[in-house]
Amino acid sequence: MRYKIPELLRKVFNISSAEDSKILKDKAMSFVRNGLVQAEAEQGIHRKQWFITSTSGEVTLYNALLLNAFFPDPKRVKSIFDDVKVREESAEIVRSLILDKQALVGVALLSSKSQLLIGCLNDIETFDLRHKTLPNPFQTLPQLALGSNIGLLQALLAQTASLDVHDSLLSAYLRQDWVEAMSHCARIKELHAQSETYRELIESVERGYQEAYEFDQLISLFKNQ
Repeated sequence: MRYKIPELLRKVFNISSAEDSKILKDKAMSFVRNGLVQAEAEQGIHRKQWFITSTSGEVTLYNALLLNAFFPDPKRVKSIFDDVKVREESAEIVRSLILDKQALVGVALLSSKSQLLIGCLNDIETFDLRHKTLPNPFQTLPQLALGSNIGLLQALLAQTASLDVHDSLLSAYLRQDWVEAMSHCARIKELHAQSETYRELIESVERGYQEAYEFDQLISLFKNQ
């Protein structure tokens, strides 16, 4: 196989709009640049053209863009492929965001695909993100439905005032605002509501808070020397 990246995107996501293709191409290239997606470059008349030449490259790009709907940072998406702990934490975040929901910030969800997506992300032993295609729970990719300058996280933050404590915890976690996230964790523990459901996420927040605290202490130590 040998597809130009825009051509492949039109094929796997069934898009026809040139604008939609450009939005996804720009995001796809971020994964080529950070080394997650392997692509071959060929010098064109005016600029380089990039080609996906393997099935694993196609699957990796598809899964990366699907995960990018939840996690706008390409570095974070790459870590989901490479780091088991990050994948586990990300699976919990995705589960918390979409399970039993018909829509998320106006983006329609397919409930059956949502459950399958969560299961595949949790199946670390047998579900290889570079060789198996994740189920797509979106009727339209959020990158396209919300526009090029806003993602699910940004849209979620825009309605923070209406979020309950659990969604607020997710919002703070994704922003890595550890102080706020810890306050939401404490509130959830007080309520004893779904605390077991959010156990992994709470543990991730506590680790993040501790690492940030230790880093701040280290910086202070250097400053005082």
